[in-house]
Amino acid sequence: MIGCLVSGSLRAQQTVTVRRAAEPFLGDIGGPRLGQITEGSSFTAGPARSSFTQITLEGWVFKPSVQSVRREGHTLSINHGPVENLRDAPNGKVIAQLVQGFLLDQVEQRGQWVKVRRSVWVATAALRGPEVAATTRPAPAPAASKPPAPAPSVVPASVPARPGPSVQEPPQAIDPRRGVVRRRMQLYRAPDSTAIGQLEAGTPVRVIARAGGWVRVEAQAWVRESEVRPSDAGVLTGVSAAELRGAPEEFKGKLLRWTIQYLSLQTADELRPDFQPGQKYILARGPAPEYAFVYITVPDVKLAEVQRLEPLASVTIVARVTNGRSTYLANPILELVELP
Repeated sequence: MIGCLVSGSLRAQQTVTVRRAAEPFLGDIGGPRLGQITEGSSFTAGPARSSFTQITLEGWVFKPSVQSVRREGHTLSINHGPVENLRDAPNGKVIAQLVQGFLLDQVEQRGQWVKVRRSVWVATAALRGPEVAATTRPAPAPAASKPPAPAPSVVPASVPARPGPSVQEPPQAIDPRRGVVRRRMQLYRAPDSTAIGQLEAGTPVRVIARAGGWVRVEAQAWVRESEVRPSDAGVLTGVSAAELRGAPEEFKGKLLRWTIQYLSLQTADELRPDFQPGQKYILARGPAPEYAFVYITVPDVKLAEVQRLEPLASVTIVARVTNGRSTYLANPILELVELP
């Protein structure tokens, strides 16, 4: 009994490391995204459920960026937007980013820095560690016992020897991009968004992109021709921010049509290596219905149009992909081409 308790305690206290850039985390499975974790950051892991693992976010935030609250069992809230950095030490390395309004608990205070903590959920596939490896590694096949050597036999010269068993061709490799739907399932435009349709059990699909515990799939089906209109030549639709982060070189220079939520017009400084100092850019969330931060540089000829936008307005734009993953935050950077 004591051995079981010690084993469970060690499992609960294991450390796991995030192996993907800008990995999102959730307050609860199926809930909204509350921030993202920096690749290579390590945390204490807790229980696993479905395809997610609970981890404990613990680090330091700048005191003026939080406020005292008493809500949902937590004591602090991030009041600096749109995101605030969580660091491994006061003024140390950034290990995560927390959205404005994120709830957490105070552990201690050191000058202008506050140590905070909260448990969140992360896709298990984004983690590496001893316990994660143990749950995902296939069990080794049992060693086959060596058959006894056959007794020698004498074949008369007049009796032809029997041909041995034919050598079978090795089985063809399975294409990991192809699969079959296990059961009737919902289709989503983006991870954790609103469902837009269904696929029946047994429908063949082809995986074309991965993001966290989600995959983007293609499925063949028939619709009436009258219900389809041609898309704009050269402009891609339906591309997610996760796809840009996963294959930045593939989409570089491509035109996208995105619906974004406009937050503000910003001016780049020397601390942003992806921009020219003084360059104007839009801080936005999108594409709808994703909850990701996106940067959109604004040419001088479009500046007056952008300045007329209201904060939190939903806007459909055409933009060119400059960089699918920014240097520090791994957020997409686009160049504005067209406003409605």
